[in-house]
Amino acid sequence: MNQRSSAVSAVATILLGALFIIKRGGVIGLAITVLGVSVLVFALLDFLAKLTNAAIVKGVVGLCILVFGWIFVDLAIYILAAGIILTGLLQISSIKQYSPVNLDTNEKLFIYARPVMMVVAGACLLLNKNGTIDWVFVLVGALLVIQGVMSFAKS
Repeated sequence: MNQRSSAVSAVATILLGALFIIKRGGVIGLAITVLGVSVLVFALLDFLAKLTNAAIVKGVVGLCILVFGWIFVDLAIYILAAGIILTGLLQISSIKQYSPVNLDTNEKLFIYARPVMMVVAGACLLLNKNGTIDWVFVLVGALLVIQGVMSFAKS
């Protein structure tokens, strides 16, 4: 992911986390829209970088998130949770693949902290039955804001 995409992703994560803290249970529709638009922005950035296949996949995924997120509002939280978990797992995979092998424990903890927080946030959302527990939204929002700030500082 290039530096511009990383910055856009970090800002989107921070905004999503802030929305979770502020709106709690009412954030689902707005979060689906933010996630769908973010994926479409990444598709546009990939298209401009001449990564056509990745741009097509991200464009279709972004449109599906926008359309199906609004049609199946009950499933929107699960779609959002799956997207957050998938993003975190892909980041962990990317780190494992491209990080230097001679890192000490503190460096590894710092590198893996961001994506692990993202996976934990997604798991909290996934296990939150129908968004009835407001503190889960606050926790997820805080984790997303921390992850976004760390990502923005890195980019």
